Amino acid sequence: MRGPYLFPTLQGQTVKALRICDPASNDLLIRKQSGHAHFGAIALECERHALLCYCPMRYLLYPHGSVFGCFGGAQAALQFRASACEVCDLEDWLPITAGAHWSHHFDQELPMRGDVLVEPPQLVRDSQTIEWQLELRFSTGRCFRLSQVDECNRLLLAPVEVSSVV
Repeated sequence: MRGPYLFPTLQGQTVKALRICDPASNDLLIRKQSGHAHFGAIALECERHALLCYCPMRYLLYPHGSVFGCFGGAQAALQFRASACEVCDLEDWLPITAGAHWSHHFDQELPMRGDVLVEPPQLVRDSQTIEWQLELRFSTGRCFRLSQVDECNRLLLAPVEVSSVV
């Protein structure tokens, strides 16, 4: 099921940096498991705007995710917080994550510098799951979904086969 597009200002922008954070990891490396990356927060920094997503259980007193309106008056709730800001304001937003150390580590499996967002991030939900995810589609033909893993209270950024995208 496809929900609304979020943060339309990100459409067509080129990724300049992918900044990740996992304060639970002593060496600040991405925790990887079978092609997926787990972390506490992510900032997808583009030319003019940035997408900041983080686990509220790690950084907020009242942990709840972002809620968005859907077509027909329904609501879609992400398990994590998602916000967009101008790139020049990103450093002011990063303290939301409790002064965490941000890595500029790049992994070939993740969105790379120079990738272009073909469309704004979109809320999606598979028929097998009840939780909403945030989908990112790039000009390279690659597609990723961002979700939260409750067991470890981390975000999961996983590649999705474009042919399997509903």
